[in-house]
Amino acid sequence: MRFFSRAVSLCTAVLVSACGGEGLPEQDDALVQQEAAASSVAMDGCIYSISAYPQPGVTPPVYDIRLFRQPIPTCVHGPGSVTLGTSVVYEPTRSVAGNALGLAASYTRRGSVSGSAPITLHLHHVDPATLTVVRTTSLGVYLGAGNIVSENVAIAGDGTTVTVSGTKTGVIWGESGSGSRYTASYPHFFTSTTSPTVMAFP
Repeated sequence: MRFFSRAVSLCTAVLVSACGGEGLPEQDDALVQQEAAASSVAMDGCIYSISAYPQPGVTPPVYDIRLFRQPIPTCVHGPGSVTLGTSVVYEPTRSVAGNALGLAASYTRRGSVSGSAPITLHLHHVDPATLTVVRTTSLGVYLGAGNIVSENVAIAGDGTTVTVSGTKTGVIWGESGSGSRYTASYPHFFTSTTSPTVMAFP
């Protein structure tokens, strides 16, 4: 079961206890604003949301990318979170999808303060019960001569293939076709480490 809800994300951001769980550690207003824009998925009575917010007092900004689990009355797990990565200066896009095999969480990030540092795509398989990262993989433009500008993760109808789609500049290593849009398909994502098939489109 998969759906997205800004209202649920906002509830998670402002105060987890307001939704029936424990309160998250206090953060500045940026956390609330970022959480309100997070992507969420509901699964097994739990709400999972992915967010990015700047670390307090750090200049230039460094964004923590975190996956939160918020229980609702039918959730079999308690509240929790895991940090998936960081992004320097650049505020990442992010999304999450899930099914019985696990969670797929993706985001874009920049790894350096340098303006020439490329923006890359990162994709994680996360165990929804333990919030353990099972698998991590990434995509980037060939030789760093461009950026993965956006991403949106989804699970295909077969339940095992994970796709990430978005926009880019430059050529992703191994892509077929050409253009500024891409789709990366990961067969058997939750049970293997098979490399993706990347297609580019105008």
